[in-house]
Amino acid sequence: MTDAAPAPDAPAPLPMFYKQPMPLEPQRHATAGLKSDATYLFAATTNALPLTASEMLLAARTYPIVFSTSTPTVPFAVVGLRDHENLFVNEAGAWREDSYIPAYVRRYPFIFSEVPEQQRLVLCIDEAADSFESASAARPLFADGKPTDALQRALQFSETFQAHYMDTRRFGEWLDKNNMLEDRVARADLGGGQTFTLRGFKLMNPERLQTLEDSQVLELHRKGWLPLLHFHLQSLNNWALLGSLVRSRGGLKPS
Repeated sequence: MTDAAPAPDAPAPLPMFYKQPMPLEPQRHATAGLKSDATYLFAATTNALPLTASEMLLAARTYPIVFSTSTPTVPFAVVGLRDHENLFVNEAGAWREDSYIPAYVRRYPFIFSEVPEQQRLVLCIDEAADSFESASAARPLFADGKPTDALQRALQFSETFQAHYMDTRRFGEWLDKNNMLEDRVARADLGGGQTFTLRGFKLMNPERLQTLEDSQVLELHRKGWLPLLHFHLQSLNNWALLGSLVRSRGGLKPS
């Protein structure tokens, strides 16, 4: 299993944001491309975003990092306290300055699609994306039937993301195998005696970190995962930032 869109005729649900991913082809997308003024409005209605393990250092400076309750276990950056609310994207679609933008967001509208019978991945683009233009695009994807530099960069970025995602999958499997995570709740201080409680995710049990065997610590060190546990715990101090951002928006509105 990979972080990829299903084949066009597959019934599996599409990954977050994607509505109409189609394989990139010189004929179909000969005049297609991306707008020059694309925004992050597509990410404004989610409160959690997938992370790769390689991003956890940067993400931990701004976001609380939690882990999914479903498998495969992957880390998520919490970007909002309520469903359908990203506190880091404003009404104009700009991301909050000085805040790390997860690679999952920066990759959009590109994604790989699995071709099981050929055991390979094909680069796709979400034709339903606001940034996609089918003709006369400011940033074309093909020129004379060949990929442009913009498309080559998108392919390289997607390949790197895919490799990091697979490593993240292995990291999550290790956490599950070694019983490092537990269902937890978090409370964000909204000021004025108000708090907001979030559920539906897992956090690491700090006591498990203290009781790891030498062989486990050595395995984590060799795979480059040991610092990730500390980045995760450090990131939990960022619940206060989310509370502050809610206050700056006028508090929580009734559902």
